[in-house]
Amino acid sequence: MKKIVFLSLFVMFIVGSCTQQQVAKSPLDGAWEVVSAKQMHGDTVIMQVNKDINGSELKIWSGNYYNYVGKWSLNDSTVDNYGGGTFKLEGNKYEENPIYPAPNTHKMLLEIKNDTITQTWPVDDNGVVNKSNYSIEKFARKK
Repeated sequence: MKKIVFLSLFVMFIVGSCTQQQVAKSPLDGAWEVVSAKQMHGDTVIMQVNKDINGSELKIWSGNYYNYVGKWSLNDSTVDNYGGGTFKLEGNKYEENPIYPAPNTHKMLLEIKNDTITQTWPVDDNGVVNKSNYSIEKFARKK
């Protein structure tokens, strides 16, 4: 009887120690679709999605990774847009480190409100937007 109790406790201990720890889920985790985007020069809009350029794009965050895939058309030209890599988010400062297509760091401001993300870039190390040439993209969470 003592052997059975001891063996049961031993098995419970082993099973309990083999379970994975829960990692805190990021508010970014999931699939998001571009709903608006514009490129700015000062206060002037240079290019705007669904006005100057048409198409769609999805961005997916999971853990410390992101990827995106889309297709955009301008006049008679169509371009596939895709890539991915790792990211880190500290407050509203967001940094992407692409693995593909080009390994160069992108620093952005990122704002999350409910099911909407707004990305503004480029920014410097202090999170200040380069007002001479910057972009703003808004994403809506896919359900």
